[in-house]
Amino acid sequence: MKLRMAESHYEKMRGSLAPSFLGGKRARPEMGCILLVARNDNVANPSVLVADVIGANAADFDRQEHSVLSFSSRYLRRALLAVRQRGLAGFITVHTHPKADSRVCFSGYDDANDPELMANLYDLQPDGLFGSMVLGKTSAEARLWTSQLHRVALEELIVVGAQYRSFPLDGSSIKRQPQAAAIFDRGLAISGAGALHQMSRMRFGVIGLSGTGSLIVELLLRAGAGEVQLFEFDTIDETNLNRILHSRRKDADSGVPKSARTADVVAETGLPTQVVVVKGGDIREASVADKLRGCDVLFGCVDREWPRLILSEVAYQYLLPLIDMGTEIGLARDGNELQSLDSRVSYVGPGNPCLSCTGIVTNEGLRLEGLSEEELERTIAMGYCKDFRLRAPAVMDLNMRAASYAMLLLRHLLQPFMATPLPTSIREGLTNFTIKPRFEKSNADCLICALQERMGSGPRFRLSTKA
Repeated sequence: MKLRMAESHYEKMRGSLAPSFLGGKRARPEMGCILLVARNDNVANPSVLVADVIGANAADFDRQEHSVLSFSSRYLRRALLAVRQRGLAGFITVHTHPKADSRVCFSGYDDANDPELMANLYDLQPDGLFGSMVLGKTSAEARLWTSQLHRVALEELIVVGAQYRSFPLDGSSIKRQPQAAAIFDRGLAISGAGALHQMSRMRFGVIGLSGTGSLIVELLLRAGAGEVQLFEFDTIDETNLNRILHSRRKDADSGVPKSARTADVVAETGLPTQVVVVKGGDIREASVADKLRGCDVLFGCVDREWPRLILSEVAYQYLLPLIDMGTEIGLARDGNELQSLDSRVSYVGPGNPCLSCTGIVTNEGLRLEGLSEEELERTIAMGYCKDFRLRAPAVMDLNMRAASYAMLLLRHLLQPFMATPLPTSIREGLTNFTIKPRFEKSNADCLICALQERMGSGPRFRLSTKA
């Protein structure tokens, strides 16, 4: 099972405990903090989500020595109260072993005292989730405790922010990664063996399988992705043939589901990537959106605002990087003169603004998409809005630009090679040869990315799916 943290929380945890590892002749005392956590109980890819870090000072410990640390009951009660107030699952106690560096493990003192502490916590919160973590200078080990006081090892720490980083939780430092399969070694120039190996272990959700979505699946396949989950409810029709990769005339004539055709193509290649077609495919449905939390990274390839809102919510609540993309062909009012060819890729997740704060999702767009067909017809007829259902011009050439940027952004997250700090979005205007990085901030009153209680909260907040 994984432990997932926002980069800001990881830096807060490590930064507050760093004095424990300062050199010198004098023995440094153990230090500690508490991680408030939520559950992600997805069957295929469960994880524990860090929602906040509760710092500590000397008064929060009953005993603090170079080989012993005991949390005070007042500090533990404060953390438990925060768990209840925020609707979270529980917390993980964290402490250091100052002399440990590349290897750390729980001490005999830890093993002897943890069971009593955990039993007391479960008495106070029977349906809670509690555990402990020990840190060395460059290593960590973590475990959960069940209410029956059985240990469950946490295997991997995922840190999401300006990068997507993975750390072992078995007490060791970062291990040397095995070489990627030979068929993917041409990509080693920009994605080293570690990044390619990481990609081969990850689950990617691709939401939308039209212009950009079908291309993203192909790029993930050729990069050795471990598993791709397909979220799409529509079928192939004649209008898709110019922009959906591998779509055929007979698919349009028969109304073949886009997800089924994509899954067949992936299987036919014989490459190691596994593909899962998510039943229903429409993430506006709660049962389908629930499957998103089983992914490690999300690719937003839809052209509607409602699904983008849901993806933004999932990205923050479940600490999942979201790479959203879009293209636009701008025509003059008479429809005859080409004015612009634009592509966009946005990176959404902890530390970055959501798609609402960057103007990709608007209240007006959400309102219109939420109307019934009859209500929308009446609204358009009365002149209150334009008909956004009109078929927008689209070509595969332009879609490839956005998909390519999106895939390169994923490679950067796993092994950085782009200039930093990473922009909120990358926008390309092909008619005037411009590439513009945009650095945007969250709106102070945003209920998605500016609401601290939402980050890492898991199921605490209901997603904006259909009722």
